[in-house]
Amino acid sequence: MSSTVAMDLSLDELSLRLRQQELVAEFGRFALRTDSFQAILDEASAIAALGLEAGFAKVLEYMPGEMAFRVLSGVGWKDGVVGHARLGADLASPAGYAFRTGKPVVSNHLASEQRFRTPALLAEHGIRSAINVIISTTDAEPFGVLEGDSTHRGEFGDHDIAFLQGLANTLAVAVEAQKRQDAREQLLRDNEALLRDKDILMQEVHHRVRNSLQLVQTILLMHARTLKNPEATEHLEEAAGRIMTIGAVHRRLYEGGSVTSADTAQYLRGLLADMKGVLPGEADDRVVELVMQSFSLTADEMTSLGLITGELVTNAIKHGQGRIRVEVRQEASGLEISVADDGPGFPSSHNPTASGGLGMRLIAALAKSPDDAVEVDRSVPFTRIVVKAAFGGNC
Repeated sequence: MSSTVAMDLSLDELSLRLRQQELVAEFGRFALRTDSFQAILDEASAIAALGLEAGFAKVLEYMPGEMAFRVLSGVGWKDGVVGHARLGADLASPAGYAFRTGKPVVSNHLASEQRFRTPALLAEHGIRSAINVIISTTDAEPFGVLEGDSTHRGEFGDHDIAFLQGLANTLAVAVEAQKRQDAREQLLRDNEALLRDKDILMQEVHHRVRNSLQLVQTILLMHARTLKNPEATEHLEEAAGRIMTIGAVHRRLYEGGSVTSADTAQYLRGLLADMKGVLPGEADDRVVELVMQSFSLTADEMTSLGLITGELVTNAIKHGQGRIRVEVRQEASGLEISVADDGPGFPSSHNPTASGGLGMRLIAALAKSPDDAVEVDRSVPFTRIVVKAAFGGNC
């Protein structure tokens, strides 16, 4: 009879140990497929209680600033314990001893325990026995302690320690993964903060640049009004107009957001709308059309495109007639920029490249093709000038 009972007990014990191994494996699979860190903690508590047949379990996170543990997760406890309760982390508490020494602590008779004090939380819940193991990570300081507590069991043994420690080790891997995720998220937050600061700084820079350009334009116009030489006055007014064009290019390029993601056609369309503000009075009744497909350019290339187009449109507004049509085409070798109006065209003797005017020299320099950058299209019965820019090619 006694031999049969002993055999039954041995089989029961073996069944429990096999079940404990299965639970650790199940927890590992759960942790791998679950994104929620709290869900992983809660599952660890539930499996600890189940595998120990204890009814109670908890994950204790060490709080360095408080020199105490916080109940981060748990099962069996009254409302308000998990997430709030604190326990001592000193050597006089079972969990504190396991944390400080790295050794498992088994207290099978808490009522008569002489080595440690019984935490008030355990006494309030009628806990009679407890087992604590460390949750160790690669950090200098462990994460905390995994604890199983029971109101009826008094015989936690080596196999229970092995089970709980295996569970804690698997949990430690999840803790490490969460720390890496937290570090990545913090890095993203830091980067976003830096980008916000950069955007604020860039907005301030652009604001100052715009104000400075407006100030320069105002000074040039004021000085032009004091001159008695009409030619000198005209030159200063042209310079003031170019300053305004530069300001419009700058505003459209940098104040609209990210340059790298800017829509080239949208950028140029907005710039052309601004051109009417460059030459008030002269452009009020002129229609400016844009024909182009959008494509990507670098910030420097978009600046050059804007300045070239601005110079050509300014000339068309000042010297041309009727509707103004701007076309931009992207070719393998670069951009073709043309501006046409309803005027009768240039004289047959006119050579824009050889004219020596500042505007044409500026266009040739921006186009990076000084030899044949600017051409007059004499195949049409209206005024049309074409610039071949050696940048922005699609090859």
